[in-house]
Amino acid sequence: MTKNFVFSSVGDNTHFDSLWINNNMDYDLYVIYYGSDETIYEKYKLKVTYIEKRKGSKFQNFKYFYVNNSNIIDKYDRFFILDDDIIFNVNDINNMFRISRKYNLDICGPSFSKKGKISHKYINTHKPNILLQYTNFVEVNTPLFNKKSLTSLMKILDYSLIGWGIDMLYIQCNGLEKEKSYAIIHKIKCINPHDHQKDNKRELAKIKNCDKREDIWKKYAKRLNFQKCFIKKKYSFIKL
Repeated sequence: MTKNFVFSSVGDNTHFDSLWINNNMDYDLYVIYYGSDETIYEKYKLKVTYIEKRKGSKFQNFKYFYVNNSNIIDKYDRFFILDDDIIFNVNDINNMFRISRKYNLDICGPSFSKKGKISHKYINTHKPNILLQYTNFVEVNTPLFNKKSLTSLMKILDYSLIGWGIDMLYIQCNGLEKEKSYAIIHKIKCINPHDHQKDNKRELAKIKNCDKREDIWKKYAKRLNFQKCFIKKKYSFIKL
């Protein structure tokens, strides 16, 4: 039985079901559907390991799933939490899990192709001839956790958070000083589509309080006394 768990919060403007699913999957795929089209819901239901309906952002919905399904969570030891619009194939997802295990990484993510949007170019842009580069930052749209690092996050993750700041939160709560626990896997790259490639539709905008997500994070970080300055670093790397 696979020990690999992939999760996404999915809507109606996504092609995850044609990209991340085939007979070579070395993972189980769990989704929460935040859309409103019953036909689309039924289509997804035929393809994934698990589905239910719930409004909310990706980590809000994952926190809900985690709290209410401990019997399922206990079956797995690696957790890949993906935005539903990430362009990624099954073999690359499989290899992300393999590399995560081989190098004993707490948290890692793929590199990003220049064909799509790259929010943190200094850290995330794909580098040829490099297997991985250690870092202290893995973007919130594609983090892969081992169970220990995920558990640390879930203990303090607040339902109010909407994406913003969560990528800083899961590094800080697992040890900001570590130099070989977090990495960007440059052997593997994905595409984060530009908004114009998605008909200029941002599903995030439909979530309640989305426009306040930065302020929500700042208040939360202040309450937990997190470092005000989070410097994104690159450490040593491993060549292909």
